[in-house]
Order: sequence, then structure tokens, then C-alpha cells
Amino acid sequence: MRERRANDEFRLLDNRRRAKSHKAERQNNEFKTQENERRAEALKISRENDGFKTEDNKRRAEAHKIERESDEFKAEDNKRRAEAHQIERQSDEFKTQDNKRRAEAHKIERQNDEFKEEERRRNALRMYNSRDKYKNNFDAMKSNYESKIKEGPTHICSCCGGLWFAYSIREYTVEMLTKKGLKKEFIDKVCYLKHEIIELCATCRKDIMSNKIPNLALSNGLAFYEIPDCLKILTELEERLISPRIPFMVIRTLGFSKQFGLKGNLVNVPMNVDTNVSILPRSFSDTYT
Repeated sequence: MRERRANDEFRLLDNRRRAKSHKAERQNNEFKTQENERRAEALKISRENDGFKTEDNKRRAEAHKIERESDEFKAEDNKRRAEAHQIERQSDEFKTQDNKRRAEAHKIERQNDEFKEEERRRNALRMYNSRDKYKNNFDAMKSNYESKIKEGPTHICSCCGGLWFAYSIREYTVEMLTKKGLKKEFIDKVCYLKHEIIELCATCRKDIMSNKIPNLALSNGLAFYEIPDCLKILTELEERLISPRIPFMVIRTLGFSKQFGLKGNLVNVPMNVDTNVSILPRSFSDTYT
């Protein structure tokens, strides 16, 4: 066989036949899986050799460099890397290690005076462009102001019910929380507001990840009762007439800003709910003081 393969024409035909036969065999999923496992195991053993490992890394780097010369491949590769990195950073342990690695790498790079100077120049240019963008452009400033107003604290924490900015909220699903070692019964208890996407603020998230119920959790009896329909349609006058308490307070102006504020204590006087007041303002006998 060796002598026959010394013939170039025979060797070419034999290689084509083997390739065709191998392609047909790999259409069988079981054969394909076993072959992939065998190749991976063989490559793992081969890479224990430092010389082979260095050559293999070099060959892979060269092949990847050639592939990234294609703009389409480069865009897809960057997108895939970004998605994989985003998934990995959902792990707090990986995120901490990644931040530490980046900080150490950046620290080493800044020991180079040329890199340090280039970074300063880049940061200064970015700040200048950011300021110049709105310096002489009233429409851009107005648009930026309106967008900032729209991006107010509109995100509701599923645990405490507080309003938070987008950067203070982290989104989870039940599956993501269970993978972090939390039991489903515990998740259902602390997440009072039931949604498909669970939004948690930093304060609640810290306690929940430690298997603790946050102090301000709505499940601690801090949730407001549902207002009956008959009370939702009351006018301000009707609210005053049936109010179970009378608040006493001193309200004064706060300097030149024309805003108002409380001064002193606020006193709530309980009323007799069995009787209603018939006229406003209340007479002295109706104040229950």
C-alpha cells in the first residue's frame, strides 16, 4: 500500500475516496459525536506538550487573524464574543475576577509613559467632544434635558416596591435566581410583585442573595391594602367629611423659594367613625380635642 501511495495520481484518488467515505460516515450523529470526542481527547493529550501547544496556539492565531480580515466574519465574531462575555458577567464571581484582571492589566499598561500620555489625550478629547456637543447646540441640550427627565426613577423593585433609576435595578428570572442557590419558595415570598422579569434594587438584592428577607420587603406586611372602589371615586370634600383622623400641622414658607414645609410636630387626632360631620369648617365641638 505504501508503494502504491508513492504514486501521486494514486495518492490523490485514494485521498478523495477516503474523504468521501469519511463524509458519509459523519452523517451518522453517533459516529460524529464519538469522533469529535476522540479528536478532543487526542488534542488535549497533544497540548500537554509545550512545544505542540505553542505551535497550535500560533497556528490558531494565524488562522483567526486571516478570518477576521473579512468584515462580515469580524462583525459576527465581535457580536458572539460580546454576548458570551455578557452572559459570563452575570456571575458575580466571574464579574469580580474580570474587573480585577482588567484593573491589573490597566495598571501594568499605565506604567508605560507613552500609553499613559495617549490615555490622557484620549480622555481629554472625549470630555472636550462631550462638552462641545451641547455647548453651542440648543436643540441638542433641550433634547438631552428632556431625555434625562424621561429617564427618571420609573423602575419598580419587585421586593420593596420602591421607585429606582435604571442603573440601580438589575433584572433576573426565577431560573437565574434558582441557579444562584435560592429556593423557589423563598423567591415567591420576597418577590411580592409578580412579574415574569424580576427587578431588584441594590439594597434588596444584597439581602436576597444572602438568603435574607430585606427589612423593607413588601412581604413583611408593608404592602398597602387595595383601596375599595367606593373610596376611589370620593371628592376632596367627601374625603374630609368621612376622614377617621384629623391632622394638625403648621405649614410655613421656606425662605424666598416660595416652597412650603412643616414646622414642629404633626398631630393625628382620631375621630368617631360612627358619626359624620355635617358642615365644614368643623365647629369646636366636632374637633374631638
